[in-house]
Amino acid sequence: MTRPDTAPPPAADRPRSAAWPVVLVLVGGLGFVAVYVAAVLSTRGQGLDTGAMDAVTVSGARHDLLDSLLPNPYLLLAVALGVGVLALLRHLRTGLAVLVSVPLLVASTQVLKDVLPRPQLADPWVMTNSLPSGHTGAALGLALALLLVSTRRLLPLALLVGGAVTVWMGTLVVLLGYHRPSDVVASVLLAVGAGGLGLLVRGDRPRT
Repeated sequence: MTRPDTAPPPAADRPRSAAWPVVLVLVGGLGFVAVYVAAVLSTRGQGLDTGAMDAVTVSGARHDLLDSLLPNPYLLLAVALGVGVLALLRHLRTGLAVLVSVPLLVASTQVLKDVLPRPQLADPWVMTNSLPSGHTGAALGLALALLLVSTRRLLPLALLVGGAVTVWMGTLVVLLGYHRPSDVVASVLLAVGAGGLGLLVRGDRPRT
């Protein structure tokens, strides 16, 4: 009796891609905690972070111009959710991956900003906590939606569009003085964790 040619490969030869989503969740979560501790709970970190924002913040006419170019975060979120709804029509788990990970990412930026304390260690003025950046989180939500639904052929385009929107938003909120650099980095790390969760929900969908 001959063995079938379609026999599954040995366990050692199978791809271990299933571990990557968990790694992304851990990296995103632990990275976020590290940034918060270093940039918010540290006197030196607060000073460097606020100093970096103050050094690049624009004012006057330039501020008004850049503010007019700031993308609407609610529009970005609506587009991201729309991408998820459309994805449901083709692949249920892909659509669910978007509709789970994107709202979680955006909601976490708002909740964490409100609940995490910011002691006044080096700030020249009293300010409430601004970490993570909700504006950047909305841009990352769109990027995450595009990456989760893209086929292998369209993945570079999704990376280009999502990355461009994220960099544009993250740069503007710092130049406008709305957020410190650490706020943007913290949102990116939350997106990494949310992306890992999205991959877990999506499963091993073929990317043809």
